[in-house]
Amino acid sequence: MRAVAIPLLDRYLWRQLRDLFLFGVAIFTVLLLVNHLFTLARLVLQQGAPFSAALELLVYRLPYFLAFSFPMAMLLASLMTIARLSDGQEITAMRTGGISLGRIALSVLAAGLLVSAGTLFFNEILVPGAEDRYRRALIRAVDTPVNPVQEQVLFRDQQEGIESVYFARRFLTDQGIMEGVVVNQFEGGRLQRVIEAPQARYLDREWVFLHGTMYLFTGPTTVATTFDRLTLALRRTPKEIALPKREPSEMSIRELRAYIRLLRRSGESAARYIVEVQTKFAVPASAALFALLAVPLGLRPHRSGPSVGMGLTILVLVGYYIMISITVTLGQSGRLAPIVAAWLPDAVLAAAAVSLLRRADR
Repeated sequence: MRAVAIPLLDRYLWRQLRDLFLFGVAIFTVLLLVNHLFTLARLVLQQGAPFSAALELLVYRLPYFLAFSFPMAMLLASLMTIARLSDGQEITAMRTGGISLGRIALSVLAAGLLVSAGTLFFNEILVPGAEDRYRRALIRAVDTPVNPVQEQVLFRDQQEGIESVYFARRFLTDQGIMEGVVVNQFEGGRLQRVIEAPQARYLDREWVFLHGTMYLFTGPTTVATTFDRLTLALRRTPKEIALPKREPSEMSIRELRAYIRLLRRSGESAARYIVEVQTKFAVPASAALFALLAVPLGLRPHRSGPSVGMGLTILVLVGYYIMISITVTLGQSGRLAPIVAAWLPDAVLAAAAVSLLRRADR
């Protein structure tokens, strides 16, 4: 099979973008980590946690900050790359040689799409697992008192290729009792079973579900079976389940969708989680839109060098995250449709990028 040849222009631009992108990832990750380092320092100095535990917590939190820094770094890299090429008259030479600004923008956009895909991969595959380990390590490092009664407990467990998402309307930690339990079980990424039970008890180191119903999804049909006692392969103790409540931003898209189904089954509002699902796609997509917006912005005079690029990056990022904070809040309260709440800031970015690009290409 013949390999696809990458045009010289794309290779040149991507090489310039790569170095500045890695620089941006390092800068923004360190900035995001600073506040967390103070938290870890307090754990070691004030609460007596071992240094190795603090280091473990730092490693587990790193994927979250990396994924958050990718779109920011893409904006900085694109701005500084285009500014550097513009200052060196290379953009002018490209356009004189018959390469349109649109073609240059297309190459930068392609790099942005790769970063968007990478960000989505991090958020969906790496971040949820790392955050789960972070929470467990935090409990081990600090003997935090466990709340004896918790509402709307959600967690996941994986055993022998079966991924289970557990939801309990109420959890009595000291008694080892879950009430109003719904379990979604996935195999190969597909929902295979749903188990509902009014109560589950921790007996003899096993979780026993009482007087419930199991739904088996076999192709076009659904088989419902009632049971008096059902033991599931859940190895967590009540204390291990009673971790601090997870935020929607710490869940994967699959977990959020499963949680939405669970909330709808129990008659609870799922607006907050529906908005979060859309945001999981919209924020990574911003990396590509940042790259596109950076092309016309980077063509402006840059007599102050890299400082102007950093300033523009911060200005655009602040504007974007203010917008998305407002729209997401409105979406969670039901004042905006979830899709509009999550994607409106991206739509504004896209409109601004296309408008400025057309003006610069005249």
